[in-house]
Amino acid sequence: MNKLLITAGVCLLSLISAAQYSFPLKVGDNPRYLVDQKGEPFFYNGDTGWMLFLRLTKDETKYYLADRKRKHFTAIQTMLTGFATFKDAIREKPFRDSTDLASINESYFDHVEWVVQQADSMGLLMSIAPLWAGCCGEGFGGKGAVGPRSILSDNGPQKCRAFGEYIGKRFAKYNNIVWIMGGDIDPFEDREVMNELALGIKSQAPHHLLTYHASSSHSSTDVWPDTSWLDVVMTYTYFRGFNKAWNKNQPDVYEVNYKEYAKQPVKPFFLGESTYEGEHDAWGSPVQVRKQAYWSVLTGGIGNAYGSPLWRMDGDWKRQLELPGGNSLQYFYEFFRSRKWFELLPDSTSSIITSGAGKFAGNDYAVAAKHREGKYIIAYIPSGRTFTINTSGIRGSKLKASWYDPANGKTTFAGKYRNKGELSFTTPDANDWVLIIESH
Repeated sequence: MNKLLITAGVCLLSLISAAQYSFPLKVGDNPRYLVDQKGEPFFYNGDTGWMLFLRLTKDETKYYLADRKRKHFTAIQTMLTGFATFKDAIREKPFRDSTDLASINESYFDHVEWVVQQADSMGLLMSIAPLWAGCCGEGFGGKGAVGPRSILSDNGPQKCRAFGEYIGKRFAKYNNIVWIMGGDIDPFEDREVMNELALGIKSQAPHHLLTYHASSSHSSTDVWPDTSWLDVVMTYTYFRGFNKAWNKNQPDVYEVNYKEYAKQPVKPFFLGESTYEGEHDAWGSPVQVRKQAYWSVLTGGIGNAYGSPLWRMDGDWKRQLELPGGNSLQYFYEFFRSRKWFELLPDSTSSIITSGAGKFAGNDYAVAAKHREGKYIIAYIPSGRTFTINTSGIRGSKLKASWYDPANGKTTFAGKYRNKGELSFTTPDANDWVLIIESH
């Protein structure tokens, strides 16, 4: 590589590293993605620090946020009030009576506000679940979660509306917030109270975007198809063969995303949760982390949220900041931020990878997308193989191909080709790879 190319590469990475979004976010003129106040499309590279407000001290919070910022995470997903009856690191509770939403403990929310300020100063989005509903009886909502009724339903519509108004008003001055309604479960009989909570937030902070975290294999629009407050969609699934969720036939990420991409009206969406690195036995591998991330963007999403045991913020949390899959997502960010990822068109009809993609509805499926003006094709190949790419969608008679290693961010020249409409490639080894084919 000559000095000019090296210099250009260094300058590009410097620009990527220096990028700072201007909050609040809003839905763009093209409703496929979110933009900041400068019109910059927002790339969602999230980390699930669910217990951030409850478990870390102020010094630990600064350490955590600085690490995530340095590694190009752009959003932190967290719980405002944790699981029901939880206390934070300084032994405070969000509510003096843990089941009464009117018994607000102001000192707890003082700490939350301080954390939001720290994240804002670093240019990090906070995606906050105000009252985590919970899949399994641990939260404030959920069908039969706490006794015959949930805590949310026991409080009733008026108290839920009032709490929404309280947090909306208190945090309205911060622009770096998205609210995550629900929490790992569909609305069920809590639909009315969840709706009132959302409307309460919106009444005081209309510039804050809202999404909904449904049960795995369901997206926000599956359970709230026509509500006024839903601004951005969260998809959530594992993969076929995963047997630890409520639905034993989990579709793969790309299946859920293709379905979401086809819905009307169009809304931006991101993968809000999937397999966590270091959990679920061998399934929680670094490769699985990257599969989910690249699948999400190449099938029309605006990004992905990463999960690991770090979500608990317990004794070993600093070591968990260095898990290899999580670390590789800084290259995921760099790769897509160096390209106009928001101008990609996903290939839901398998017209780009014409052979060698693997079994559809399987955890080893290769996906691809092309630039809307035919400038390039990007394909994510989850494991070693030979495959064929239909290049007819790329303009120009001469093409250049490159391999991008998603584990370390290194690019390798793959060759120059005449655009005859079809090219065959073999991955450099058995690992996952990204192939870029562009006009030359």
